[in-house]
Amino acid sequence: MHGIVTVLAEPHHGWVESLWQALQQRFGVGRPEATSVPHFSYHVASEYDMARLKAVLVETAVTTPSFTVRTTGIGIFPGELPVLYLPVARSPQLQALHTALWPRLQAVAQGSLDYYAPQNWFPHITLGHNDITPDQLGPIVTWLNGQSLAWDVQVTNLTLLHDPGGRHVALHRTELT
Repeated sequence: MHGIVTVLAEPHHGWVESLWQALQQRFGVGRPEATSVPHFSYHVASEYDMARLKAVLVETAVTTPSFTVRTTGIGIFPGELPVLYLPVARSPQLQALHTALWPRLQAVAQGSLDYYAPQNWFPHITLGHNDITPDQLGPIVTWLNGQSLAWDVQVTNLTLLHDPGGRHVALHRTELT
């Protein structure tokens, strides 16, 4: 799978990695493979036309100034193995970027996930999945509730991440102007 994301800049990149490390040490849940790079996603697909994709990312980046978004609270996507995350509030700038990107990315993608379509999109920074059980949620959420998780995060890039089945690899990164 491939994803178009914003990779978090410091200090938030390091803060997410510190949370992953603390979750491993305190609760025995490991860094999730899909979040081996601290980020939030705009679009995910099995394939992209790489030349056209890079053009879309560059064209978008040169017309989009960097901006700030806010994380707020703790979220859980329920399931047999719940997903724990930091919600990213949809600011007008974030919403405008996603709305502009989505149709252009769809035009150069195959096998995209509808979960990221504008009507379904819920921007978030994943803290844990694939190894958190429902029984662990209470203690983990109690601990996270004591952490400072209300962050002003600078959106500075559009990055193509590739998941080859292990740690994500950044294939292309374009800085916002």
